[in-house]
Order: sequence, then C-alpha cells, then structure tokens
Amino acid sequence: MKIAIFQANTVDNQIDSNLKRYDSFLENLDKDTELLVFPEMFTTGFTMNTLHAETMQGKGLNWMKEKAIEKGIAISGTLLIEEDKRFVNRHFFVFPDGKFEFYDKKHLFCLSKEPRVITPGKEKKIVEYKGWKIALFTCYDIRFPAWCRNSYNNEEYDYDLAIYCSSWDSARNLAWTSLYVARAIENISYVVAVNRVGIDNFNIKYFGHSAIINYKGEKLVDTIENEEEIAYHTIDKKLLNDFRDYFPVGKDWDKFTLE
Repeated sequence: MKIAIFQANTVDNQIDSNLKRYDSFLENLDKDTELLVFPEMFTTGFTMNTLHAETMQGKGLNWMKEKAIEKGIAISGTLLIEEDKRFVNRHFFVFPDGKFEFYDKKHLFCLSKEPRVITPGKEKKIVEYKGWKIALFTCYDIRFPAWCRNSYNNEEYDYDLAIYCSSWDSARNLAWTSLYVARAIENISYVVAVNRVGIDNFNIKYFGHSAIINYKGEKLVDTIENEEEIAYHTIDKKLLNDFRDYFPVGKDWDKFTLE
C-alpha cells in the first residue's frame, strides 16, 4: 500500500486558506497513492478556540470526503469537532467512496487547554482498508503504550499499521522521534507518524520529523525538517507477516485488560 504523508505548514484558524493550499499540493499527488495522512487539526492548527470548531457537516470533513472520492484514496487526519454540545479532537479515516470511521482522542495534552475544552474519547478504533488493519491514534496518545498496545489472539494481531496524526512541538522533538520508533518495535507493526511544521499563533515551533517506520523500528521515509512536503513510501504486508512468523513475539506478550 502506497502511503503519502503530508507534513503541512498549517496556518492557525484559517480553514479556507489551508484547504486551498492543500488543493494545490494535491494536484501533483502521485497517481498510485492509496492512503494520504495529514497532521492533527490540519485545517485549524492545534487550537482550543471553539469558535473554529466544525460540525460533522463542516468544511473540513466535506473536503476530506470530496478529495477521497476525487483521488480514489483513503484520507486520515483530525479535526476539532462540535457535537452534542461538546468538543472532540476527532481522527477521521475517510474511504475512497466518501464513507468514514473515526476515533476521538483519548489522551489530552496536560500542558495545554485541551483537557478543559475537549471531551476525551473512550474507545479504540481499528479500521480495515485494502487488507490492512489500521489503528487510529492522535498525538499525545503516543506517550501511552498501554493504550496503543497491539494484541495477539488466535494467531492474529489486532492491527498491522498505527497512524499518529500530531501537532508535536519542537521542545519535545526527541520524545517524538523516539516514541514512534518504540511503538513500532513493541507492537510489531508499521507506524505512520505525521506532524506539522511552522510557527503557531503562540509562537510555538513545530519541526515536523514525520516518518513511516517499519515493524523493526527502521525509518522507511523521513521528512525534511521545517519544510512543508508530501513524502511517500509503499509498505509491504508480506514482509510484515514474514517477520511476525519468524519472530512470533506476540505469543509471549503479557496478558492484561486495559481499564
């Protein structure tokens, strides 16, 4: 499956201008792309200003659906959503036919206003696409290995690929680049970790360092620091399965139930 990771330079609270710029990038998207992944809150930047929240009928999700249908690809990314008088950081996975599934971010970043504004999600989400089982996570979730933990039952792993859509600032860059490698190794899965670049309205810098990592913790593609770009890599299910057969570590994992 060919994956495109879009390391976007998101302009805070400018939905229309962000989507217009993304349109221009996608004009040159590789034709054989099958999955496109954006950073966290890619239409607004990481904002707790609820004036910029969208509904499930808003511009952001509609744009994702339109582009998925137009390009014949799946698209992953998160949006600030208002629903039932509450706000969620919602990670959408939109299929090529415009249908979608979503995951609401579980772990809310303690050094921001997010816990005071956002309602945390309670359930994991794994979607199936082109024979891949794909787990959806968002940014700060990556620090919580128990939540991100893969499972092994009846000789099957719960997921093959984990996606982390993020707005991870440069002050904690070493943690970001270390954690996505750790999550790949410990879960014997591919990881797609997509971060933004640029400077937000609070003068917080984002370096990017988006990557696709294989089940051995090797970076298959690494983006250019501080640069808005789309990078590509084709991941191989057979290589993953062969490695899992050779090294069936899932059989030795500790068994426990996550509360």
